[in-house]
Amino acid sequence: MTDFLVLASASKARVKVLTAAGITPLVWAADIDEDAVRANLVNATPAQVVTALAQAKARHVAQLITNTEQRRRECLHLNQVTLNAIARLEAGDRLAVMGCDSMLLLNGKLRGKPHTFERALAQIHELSGASPVLFTGHCAISLIRTKEGFNCEQEVHGYSQATLYFSEISTEEARAYANSKEPLEVAGGFTIDGLGGAFIDSIKGDPHGIIGISLPLARKLLNELGFFWPNLWKGLPNQALTDKVEL
Repeated sequence: MTDFLVLASASKARVKVLTAAGITPLVWAADIDEDAVRANLVNATPAQVVTALAQAKARHVAQLITNTEQRRRECLHLNQVTLNAIARLEAGDRLAVMGCDSMLLLNGKLRGKPHTFERALAQIHELSGASPVLFTGHCAISLIRTKEGFNCEQEVHGYSQATLYFSEISTEEARAYANSKEPLEVAGGFTIDGLGGAFIDSIKGDPHGIIGISLPLARKLLNELGFFWPNLWKGLPNQALTDKVEL
């Protein structure tokens, strides 16, 4: 029996965290409308928002794995390694789809990716000397391979959080950091494992959740689904890397 972890994200940071922990995930980036998901949430807490987004990502990828026609329509440019590895699973083999989403609670507002220089710069100024809280939602869905295809088994979810204590950031430093473009496409507009790490004095809470995926929580959720974490300590099979296989 073979177990695989499918990461419903194209985040290089999340892949890096998992790889450093001995797990080579299959990458299948979820394509969801995050604004639409948030629009359907009424009076939701930060934890509920990031969890709902993580669920939407995991459910989207799980649906594509189980629905052949939808997968053929939407996955024309999917990583061939991922498709091949999943296609080679045999009846009885299981995989888990993991979706994650992070947002920063800063001055009473949830912040995602700034996207623009102006927003990033303004947010960096707000971060100076502040103690925001980063929430990371997680959702894991188990699937099993049958002779006919894949069936979803169970879904579990949770979230991690951490308080970050930022040092004072000068105007010149803030502009230089925004100009680096690093904060534009990361949750909260900063990184702890990159250029932004120098501006963070300390943290309280889950360190890996700040990067995008909590290893303790991921292990807990996968255990609930019946996966043995050490079984995931392996790379992809060599035959999954090149030859095209129909899923």
